[in-house]
Amino acid sequence: MKNKEMLLQLLSKIEDSLAKLADENAVFGAAYTELHKVEFNKIGSYQYLKDILADCYKYLINQENKGKLTLNERVLLNNIDRLDDLMVEGKM
Repeated sequence: MKNKEMLLQLLSKIEDSLAKLADENAVFGAAYTELHKVEFNKIGSYQYLKDILADCYKYLINQENKGKLTLNERVLLNNIDRLDDLMVEGKM
């Protein structure tokens, strides 16, 4: 599978996870709103995505350190980590 296809799939999964979590926490709601505005086919830089997901990632890491991640939060954290790995490997 090409990196672009993998990127689009991961972004879709992240957006779906954020949609599920948006009502539980304002951090997820804000990230969902911003990510939902993005046209995935026209992403200019990974830094833009990192900026959108930064607060979510910090919150998730904090919850993980406390041992309080829910299943949906774990899925989101894993997908953000996979996105980061893909960006590093693909140098996008």
